[in-house]
Amino acid sequence: MIRLFTLTLILLCSCNSNATRKENNFPEVQTLINKTYENMIFVQEGSFMMGDPRQPFVDALGKDAWTQYFTSEDNIPVHSVDLDSYYMGAYEVTYEDYDIYSNAVGKDLVLNKYLTRAGNVRDPQNPVGVGWDSANNYCLWLGEKTGLPFALPTEAQWEFAARNRGQLVVFATDNGKIEKGVNFPKHSKYPKKVGSFPPSPLGFYDLCGNAAEWVFDWYAKNYYQESPTDNPKGPSTGTEKGLRGGWIFLGPQDSTTVSRSSSPYLKENYPGTGFRCVINTDEPLPVK
Repeated sequence: MIRLFTLTLILLCSCNSNATRKENNFPEVQTLINKTYENMIFVQEGSFMMGDPRQPFVDALGKDAWTQYFTSEDNIPVHSVDLDSYYMGAYEVTYEDYDIYSNAVGKDLVLNKYLTRAGNVRDPQNPVGVGWDSANNYCLWLGEKTGLPFALPTEAQWEFAARNRGQLVVFATDNGKIEKGVNFPKHSKYPKKVGSFPPSPLGFYDLCGNAAEWVFDWYAKNYYQESPTDNPKGPSTGTEKGLRGGWIFLGPQDSTTVSRSSSPYLKENYPGTGFRCVINTDEPLPVK
């Protein structure tokens, strides 16, 4: 029995060693890690009132738009949230980024039926369109490569950053407003290149109306009614994962800082669902 256990351990170590050596043959991996560090923005710990206060958003959007698009009550009541410090990516992860990961771990490049008829959707600088599992695995892989606590952002982390550390901001643009073609994409079926418009005051790009972004949390319509105050991470189980930031083809009304949506977490790759990673630490990053 001991001999069998030892042999099994040797085989496992050998497989892991081979996998590590294979990834080390891709110098692009270290370039990606360095780029990821450089694009991380530190978000200082703090408290805020998470959720939809309604009237300021009604005033900003107009009553007709509110009535048409905001009949859901999944983002109420407004509730207090306390968050630890973290880093979050300034940009959505791109096809270029994800291709480096795919090549390093031996995955097929992201392709789907939509890309065959969508022109330049697969531009290297466009946000990669993947399902939740694929997004989550990318962040976990970065954690394995760096030894740092990479993850998808929680809904609370995403909203806190989008609202400039919890301020009452309707849209996560440079000025909190929508100016189509200036700080928000004009109507389109597919996302634009990351960084096409000015960043938010904290330095984040495309938190508003490009690709809808996967978050860590399971989605539940009534979660805000029972959410804990301290670093909430969503329900313990569910059938769908949360998405934030709106969809480019739905327009501003679906892209506020408090809007919530969801999708089956094993959904096929789709150009409209992207993501960015966080690092759950307040320690300085090893930027070269």
